[in-house]
Amino acid sequence: MKQRIEKKSSPKLLAIVRKVGLCVLLCSSLQATSAPLDDAKRVLRAGDYINATRMFYQLMNSSGGDVKAQAEFGLAQALKGAGFPYGSSYFFGRLVQQGAKNDFFRPALESLSEINARIPLGRANIAGLFQTKLDPLAIPNSAQGFYFYYKGLEAFDSNPTNPANLVRARADFDRVPSSSPYFSLAQYYLGIIYSVVKNSDSAVDAFKRAQARATSDNVRQLATLNLARVFYERKEYRAAFDNYSRIPRDSDLWLETLLEGAWGFFMIQKHNNALGNLHTIHSPFFQSRFYPESYILSAITYLRLCRYENVKDSLKRFQDRYRTKFSDLNRLLKTYNQQYSGFYDVVTRYRNTKTLKEFTAAVDIVDSVSRSESFKEGQAVVRGLDREKSLLRSRRMDPATSEVLKKVYDDLRVATAERTGQQAFDQAVQLFRYLQDLSNQTRLINLELLGGITDSIRTEYQGEPTGADKTDWGEGMRPLNLNQQLEYWPFEGEYWEDELGAYVYNIDSKCAGSSNKVKSK
Repeated sequence: MKQRIEKKSSPKLLAIVRKVGLCVLLCSSLQATSAPLDDAKRVLRAGDYINATRMFYQLMNSSGGDVKAQAEFGLAQALKGAGFPYGSSYFFGRLVQQGAKNDFFRPALESLSEINARIPLGRANIAGLFQTKLDPLAIPNSAQGFYFYYKGLEAFDSNPTNPANLVRARADFDRVPSSSPYFSLAQYYLGIIYSVVKNSDSAVDAFKRAQARATSDNVRQLATLNLARVFYERKEYRAAFDNYSRIPRDSDLWLETLLEGAWGFFMIQKHNNALGNLHTIHSPFFQSRFYPESYILSAITYLRLCRYENVKDSLKRFQDRYRTKFSDLNRLLKTYNQQYSGFYDVVTRYRNTKTLKEFTAAVDIVDSVSRSESFKEGQAVVRGLDREKSLLRSRRMDPATSEVLKKVYDDLRVATAERTGQQAFDQAVQLFRYLQDLSNQTRLINLELLGGITDSIRTEYQGEPTGADKTDWGEGMRPLNLNQQLEYWPFEGEYWEDELGAYVYNIDSKCAGSSNKVKSK
């Protein structure tokens, strides 16, 4: 008789079997999930960025955890390779904002730094990176310049008059490595901060470093102009003129240097040089440029020379040019108060066409705002966003990804226009108040003239004695070469473009007992 033997499995053996079965199920599930990810990576490596974009986007929306993070990083890389830097920066930015614990934090931040070195991403796009508190030690070396420069800029712009903000901004700018392309920009802002806190020696050093390491003509010129301003404040006028004269005529900053240089000449009692600089600013070539202070300086220069009819003429020219602007300026600012995107559109239309259909008398201030670096950068970002959005169809982006990117571009465009418009509006308000202050000064000077007490005004504007500087100054705020041939000719209303910046007057003081004979070209 056969005996039936039953084999009983032990509890331990059953547990092992269950775990093996579960592992088989999990492993097969992971393989099923990772296969599309591997396929997408393979397509990305092959350079088929459009198809890689579609595959990563689908995977990002259908997965979770580490696979989702990998898919989002892959999507950002694919968009970057396909020629959509703004689209890729959006997804890189999302990974950065998840914090340093995210596995893709470092490469995402490095990618943002690399993209921004080629095209401006815009402050509205970058500002989101600073909403998450990060350990400075977590910032990768290659992205430290990018990160700390913009972090410092956020602190500086939040309220430059707040000492605490300046301290925070200075700490961040100091963290920008000397090897970074952002180093010269950081040094420029450090120079500004040192100027604000009246540490002129440190300001000079910072501006000189910005000059020496500048990666663009614009940064070099801004550093040079501000270096001249520090020397002017220190009454080192020769050094100030040397730096003012380095700004080229084709720079947006050139007229600013002529005006500030005219003040320098006024302070050292070189009145004919001061009036020569102002003569260029008042030429028809610059009729849309906003330099109302030039008429005030002209008036008080003539006042110092006791040429009272010329004083009255300068004040009248100020009133004739700017009296009609107050109404349009006031209406413009009231219309677009809190409507910053609309103000951005107004300035953009002017910058593109050089005409204003409304508020035409406000053209000087709109022109001035349109030349600011912040506005030019904002407009460049908006154009980049519009260009990428138009590429979606021609590059045959799949519909689902295309719709998401359209929303990204629209949202970034609105944010950029809003932020740029607000900065431009704030600048316009400051210029309007500045114009009001100057208008009050013209009334004061007129009252002093009518009251017959002009000596008090001349004393007020006399400045400190500067008789030690006996230099004769020629064109371009450079010392005159006494060996060069000089030609004198009367001005009869004609302006020659190649002579702009080279004018020097030849008039004497009419003050009683004065022997103020000023040599001039």
